[in-house]
Amino acid sequence: MKKLKLFIAFFTVLTSGILTSQITPEFEIGAKGVVSGNLNINSEESNAVSDFSDTQLLLGLKQKLYSSWRSDFVVGFQFPDANSNLGQVYFNNVFIKVEDLKNIFKIGRSTALTILNEFPTLRDDDAMKFIYTLNPFSNGDNTERDQYANVLEYTRIVKQRVLISLHGENFYKNDSPDDFKLNSMGFALQYRIPESQKWNRNFLQDIGISFNNYFTNNKSIKSSLKYLIFSTTLNLKPDPINFIDFKFQSIYNFGLTESTNFADYSDYTRSKSTSMFGMIRYIKQKYERLDYQISVGAGYKTFADTDTDQLIFVGNAFYRVGDNFDLGVQYRYTKNNGLAKNLFGENENRIQLAFVYSFDKVFNKQFDNRNSILNLEHKYIK
Repeated sequence: MKKLKLFIAFFTVLTSGILTSQITPEFEIGAKGVVSGNLNINSEESNAVSDFSDTQLLLGLKQKLYSSWRSDFVVGFQFPDANSNLGQVYFNNVFIKVEDLKNIFKIGRSTALTILNEFPTLRDDDAMKFIYTLNPFSNGDNTERDQYANVLEYTRIVKQRVLISLHGENFYKNDSPDDFKLNSMGFALQYRIPESQKWNRNFLQDIGISFNNYFTNNKSIKSSLKYLIFSTTLNLKPDPINFIDFKFQSIYNFGLTESTNFADYSDYTRSKSTSMFGMIRYIKQKYERLDYQISVGAGYKTFADTDTDQLIFVGNAFYRVGDNFDLGVQYRYTKNNGLAKNLFGENENRIQLAFVYSFDKVFNKQFDNRNSILNLEHKYIK
């Protein structure tokens, strides 16, 4: 609650400053409310819970600089999972970005480049172990430690569709939480259709590869933990009324030579593995607005040095009952074999009934934006 009060005080000072400033910036506010009733049935026990995790608020300011550049300051927080150790609120975005037509510099806390694609699941961590390069310094108690980091990024945009990114991160370390040195570096190469031209529905929506390197306790880059990601989105039926697309991502974890067996989460992240996950989605639109969406997907993860694998199946449907307000239902099944069964249980069935509300508004609009502020975070409809 103390963090929330500080954020409200900051927002009050910020808005009063905007009103008295002679050069008024562009101001954007984004909010997403996710509330679900979860019925979990696993191999050990069953339970039903009320879940509002991933509900969040984002505030952004854009200012024209004395050149062709502009600055962007973003502050945002979300409510983490109830069983996490992050407190009542978690500040997931606090960063400054400076950009022009072809260059983007970003520094602060934000989403790390541990994933290239975005899948139409209710929450972005519903398939966490299959679609993210996992933080090897975490104990796995919460998903935010895998998704967010203190980042230093540079992106070069070529011909408006090719993004070349170099990035360094400081991921949270459980054994030394006050260590803010860079412990991860990598690069990404993506071809992506701009948001402003997605109505064209090209067959190839995006494709990319990424390399992530985590500096574990090993001293040399050669013996550090490495991940390779491949991702793509294909518009199978680019019809404006009955639209179908397919999203896929594969991750290869090179692993560490000493991690051929695992007994805890840290060993799990450092063991050699290959994961694949894909989802196919159908969107029905009426009168140029969304009516409903249905998605199904599956993933598989296998470990090279042990007789261990994991399986996931996800199916969901969302119906738009009002402007930016959706009613949804999602079913998820996970199966763990071998050593993974000791960490995560043998299997789990999860049924979720959810309400989702999203809001995004720009005041004093001055810029043509590449993305909205809500695109910083996960959206099942995008």
